[in-house]
Amino acid sequence: MKHVDYIVVGGGISGSVLSYTLMKYGAAVQLFDCPDQNLSSNVAAGLWNPIVLKRLKKVWRADEMMEELSTLYPSMEQWSKASFYQSIPIRRVFHSPGEQNNWLGLTSNAAFAPYMEDTIAPLPEGIIGQHGSAMMKQTGRLHVNTMTKAVASQLSSQGYYSEEHFDWSKVIRNNEGVEYNGLRAHGIISCQGAQMALGEGEIAQHGFAPVKGEIIRIKLHKDLGNACIHQGYFMLGEQNKECSVGATYAWDGFEHGPTAKKRLELEDHIKSVWLGTGKTIHHTAGIRPATKDRRPMVGPHEHLKHTWIFNGMGSRAVLMTPWLAKVLVEHFMYGSELLKECLPSRFKASS
Repeated sequence: MKHVDYIVVGGGISGSVLSYTLMKYGAAVQLFDCPDQNLSSNVAAGLWNPIVLKRLKKVWRADEMMEELSTLYPSMEQWSKASFYQSIPIRRVFHSPGEQNNWLGLTSNAAFAPYMEDTIAPLPEGIIGQHGSAMMKQTGRLHVNTMTKAVASQLSSQGYYSEEHFDWSKVIRNNEGVEYNGLRAHGIISCQGAQMALGEGEIAQHGFAPVKGEIIRIKLHKDLGNACIHQGYFMLGEQNKECSVGATYAWDGFEHGPTAKKRLELEDHIKSVWLGTGKTIHHTAGIRPATKDRRPMVGPHEHLKHTWIFNGMGSRAVLMTPWLAKVLVEHFMYGSELLKECLPSRFKASS
């Protein structure tokens, strides 16, 4: 019988970061994952930003999240011997003088000032707009697929990674913990993301409101550079004069994959904001495991003993996961309080 401290199920953004955080605190982990089932992480652009750009609101607990993010991902790079954490400026393009004034007003607010430049800048060449733009601070991109593969590789080399379907029906729970196919652990943590959100996982959890997002990659006539431009949708510079554009939102059609309607929506956006030519070369879709109240789920499963949920980060998993992983792991290690607003049991009354 092999002994570990925790079994983690799901190796997307959440499962990879949580596995690393558990190990950083001295716990032994066995990670189970089927990479082709990471319905959100596989297509995520990986941007992080502490401000909701459409409404210019601060993300919930943004300061704590930014502090943890800035140390954890570089530490993961060093451990995994891979590069996936990248600082990228995000430019907010204004649609009216009112948006400009609102932005400048917020830059004098101590809560927003660390994340927003206090000057209005002209638009880069090729971008269409009449009211200028301004730059976010402390923003960037996580190359998600590189990160998850690096974590899987490192764990595999140590014998702590299993690329296989996890059969929840074979979990045996007792007073001491759980057993599964020759493994014994204190507990088991589900990080199955969109699978659980769509009700496709083998353990149920109320409270999800999944959101489908689509992204296209286009070939431009010139290089956009190392930048992200936000005008309702993002334009994210890639290599070889390519650019990722997205993301859309839909609350149905999860089974259909990329759709012609959303591709046209994104292509029409590019025509309205970009002076040059652009040809779509790739189109993909993913499912964000969002919740009904837009708060993550971090805590014990309502009914299953020694079973935990770490899920529901929606479109902000890159930003939220490092700090939330720390919260959960310090609860395991030190008995510190979990976040009441994130407990999965909060949906019991409405289910």
